[in-house]
Amino acid sequence: MTGNLHTQEYWNQLRDGNTDALSALYQLHYIGLINYGVKLTGDRDLANDCFTAVLLDLWEKRHTLPEVANVRAYLITCLHRRIMHEIASGKKRQERHLAVPDGQEPEWSHEDYLTAIEGNDAFTQAFSHAFRRLTQRQQQLLRMKFFDDLDYDHIALTCGITKRTAYNIIHDALKQLKNELKGHVQQSGLPIEALISAALLLILQ
Repeated sequence: MTGNLHTQEYWNQLRDGNTDALSALYQLHYIGLINYGVKLTGDRDLANDCFTAVLLDLWEKRHTLPEVANVRAYLITCLHRRIMHEIASGKKRQERHLAVPDGQEPEWSHEDYLTAIEGNDAFTQAFSHAFRRLTQRQQQLLRMKFFDDLDYDHIALTCGITKRTAYNIIHDALKQLKNELKGHVQQSGLPIEALISAALLLILQ
């Protein structure tokens, strides 16, 4: 297989049963999807295990896989569902809480915040509305920061702006989101920064 084949072609070849195509998809999307999984769980091992499970599941179902227009988005959705399944099982959460000394409150991870907001339709709808009110530039940089997990130096270089400008755009966008979601956050009693990060992951997948 040539290295110049588009991701879409790898996907089609996977559906035809080509093992090299599965390996190519793994190499192309490993870093991005693992970073996404780590943001969801705070646990790199869990993210890696879930991504591996997704690939194995894709191989088992290769002949019944659908045609997809955006392979990366499809893989992210599969990973998200797998992680949510693991969270629902309670295994990882139980292990984490058992490791917390008596009398000490456990820290919340991204998976806890995701679980908290996924059942809160009012917050999710309010966040989606607030996000759409941002400028396209603000949305773009938030995607790069919270979805692609890029640092400010990388964002600045990619967008052709200074690091300070990138920081200011993201800071102003987060400030606007905080102001519009203040009431919802007060009702939840949870830190707004973590909720915003988790909500971004949900709507940007």
